[in-house]
Amino acid sequence: MAPPAAGSAPAPKESMSRASGHPFSTPDALPARDGAAVRWRWLWPLALACLGLPFVDVLGASPGRAHHAVTSLAHLQWGLILAVAMLAPTPVYLRTLFPLCYLGWVLRAGWESAGSMQAMLGHGTTMLPVYMVMYAGTVLCARLMGWPRAGSHRHFRQRDLPAFVLVALLLYPAGWALAFALSLSASGADTQEVLDRASYLFQSRYYGVVLLTLPIVLLVTGWRSPAATTARIPNVERAIIGLFTLLFLWLLHIPQEHQDLATRILDHRYLVVTLMVWLSLRLSWRCCVPLLALVSTVLLVCIGQSNLAHPAFAAQRTALLGTELAAIQQVCVLVLLIGSNGRLALRRAADAALVDGLTGVPNISALRRDLARRETVPEELGLLSIEHVDTLMASFGLPAQEALTTALHAQLQASLDAYIMGPGRFILVPRARQPVSWNEVLQGLERFEFRYADTRLRMEPHLGVATLAGRGDAALDAALHAAFRAKRMARQRAETSPVFADTLESGDAGRLAFQTHSLALSLLRQNAVELHVQPIRRIGQDQAEMAEVLCRLRGPDGLLMPADYMEELEASRGVVELDRAVIESVLGWMQAHPDNGGYQRLAINLTGRSLVSEHFRNWLLHKLDLFPGAPGRLCFEITERAIEGGIVRAMPLLQSLHQRGCLIALDDFGTGMQSFDRLQQLPIDLVKIDGAFVRNIVSNVRDRELVRAMVTIANAYQAQTVAEYVEDAEILRLLHSLGVDWAQGYHIARPAPLPQMDGSPAP
Repeated sequence: MAPPAAGSAPAPKESMSRASGHPFSTPDALPARDGAAVRWRWLWPLALACLGLPFVDVLGASPGRAHHAVTSLAHLQWGLILAVAMLAPTPVYLRTLFPLCYLGWVLRAGWESAGSMQAMLGHGTTMLPVYMVMYAGTVLCARLMGWPRAGSHRHFRQRDLPAFVLVALLLYPAGWALAFALSLSASGADTQEVLDRASYLFQSRYYGVVLLTLPIVLLVTGWRSPAATTARIPNVERAIIGLFTLLFLWLLHIPQEHQDLATRILDHRYLVVTLMVWLSLRLSWRCCVPLLALVSTVLLVCIGQSNLAHPAFAAQRTALLGTELAAIQQVCVLVLLIGSNGRLALRRAADAALVDGLTGVPNISALRRDLARRETVPEELGLLSIEHVDTLMASFGLPAQEALTTALHAQLQASLDAYIMGPGRFILVPRARQPVSWNEVLQGLERFEFRYADTRLRMEPHLGVATLAGRGDAALDAALHAAFRAKRMARQRAETSPVFADTLESGDAGRLAFQTHSLALSLLRQNAVELHVQPIRRIGQDQAEMAEVLCRLRGPDGLLMPADYMEELEASRGVVELDRAVIESVLGWMQAHPDNGGYQRLAINLTGRSLVSEHFRNWLLHKLDLFPGAPGRLCFEITERAIEGGIVRAMPLLQSLHQRGCLIALDDFGTGMQSFDRLQQLPIDLVKIDGAFVRNIVSNVRDRELVRAMVTIANAYQAQTVAEYVEDAEILRLLHSLGVDWAQGYHIARPAPLPQMDGSPAP
């Protein structure tokens, strides 16, 4: 079942077109009560443009039209119509504006015929079928290019350029030319006239698209797009652009024979291209696109003027320069799009760096940014951790963790600003001029109920609070360090109230313990293990038959004793590495010493994490199976604390070891609340009585009676007893009278390195 929503969905962002006030806003982006008014408000100026543009000429010599040598090179209104077809969210625009363009062209024909009504009607009747066909053709061309579009897809993209070139610059003018040619052929015009006028129509529509269609589409869809490069213009760049500009003006100023200004501009058009590309990089779309259209218009006017000055080469020159003009425009647009896409990608990457990738919750980078923007810095911050997040993920999967993070963030945001710092961890920052009660924050989380997949879960939060002494990364890092220590202390003490960092001692001890832990792991992985043994002797005999293996780590400054590193290792998987290193070393030593150094068995301690590890169990049993006879020479010691809460998972390993012939010893017997139960549940062969009951057995009657009871219970379960901390002969004598089987301690022998093991007691 899908998880319930953690909160209400955010309101959708307004489309860019609506925010910028463009005429082609999508209907769903406009209020229903005034959407129509907005459409008509923009329709009037567009209608006037469609009626007026037919009277705007870009004069030039048209190829093949000797009887009408001077004509307009571009029909701008049809470039506008194609832009409307691409951008208009409803057919209302095109259905209104297309007939107005037709009407404007009819009025232009009448104006050219000195107001002859007959000429107007004749032209209108002749061209009506062509315009009807091309209405459908215009819609088809827009559809072929993937327009109109809605929502966030309305931007002109880099991959739209090929379709625009093929359809808008080739297919659209060709459709007009073909429709007009068929109409003329049907009316009985000769072939040459049909070709001439169709060629002219193709040219005029082509230039209309070049000058208006793409600039309008870019301007509308990218109105709010910034410049591709917003960095400050360096002086070197300014100098280079200034030199280019001066060079261009100087070249135009140099008089050349039989060349007018328009021809000189065209001859140096590549300098213009350089400036246009630079403008595409440095100006925003709303500034760059109109300049691009203006420069294209100037170049087209120059083409027209040059054709008038040299009509003999009009056809070739118009075709060549027209192709170059379109190519120049496409290059500039491509530069604009690539730069804009790069900037957009950088902005998205920057935004993504401020939130968690899975949940979208603000992270510590967002915290640093927000603190830098604040007028006043809060006096405190909190570090919150939620217990059992790993268990939640293991039980329900990653979506449950995402849902929990989102729900917790929504809960916390009601009273302060929350930033994620890993699974189940949040940095809490009070808002400006808004006091916060940390106790109430914690109590609110305790009351919070998380629902997921028909399951209701309660939170177990821990909160540490620290002082934020100033602005900047250093102050924030120091506060987070202190808050984390306070949170950790709250977790260790099982506090139900916030722990404040200023009430804690220095963190030097914790830092030292962590360094020792890291050193221990490093030494283990370098196999810097040095084994010692302490003999265990049967009471009443002179020769020790067993010995307990003790591990030391050889560091650069000497030996590390177990008391130095065991507490930190036991809190991590490092103890499993320790157990493996000890067993590897002992088995290797046993292979080199078949007599076991004179001892029947060597006792190796196993930690709780190793006992419940399936991988460790398989590894150990495999090692023993590869070494025949080893189980009969080994004893494995466990403590009640090591198997507490995991006896079911530890049982398979203990039973397998016992079945192979290993002895199992229960260490620190008597210190736990369930020591006697363990004798019944586990395959125990030896019971090691904790030294706390042995050390004062001579003078403490209660200890003596407890040891007597332990011996009786162990015998009832067919387990022998071993007394630890036997430090003098009087203790040994008393243990013998109580029926203890084995003794271990300084009176028996002190620990010695494994190679020196000879079984003799220490002096």
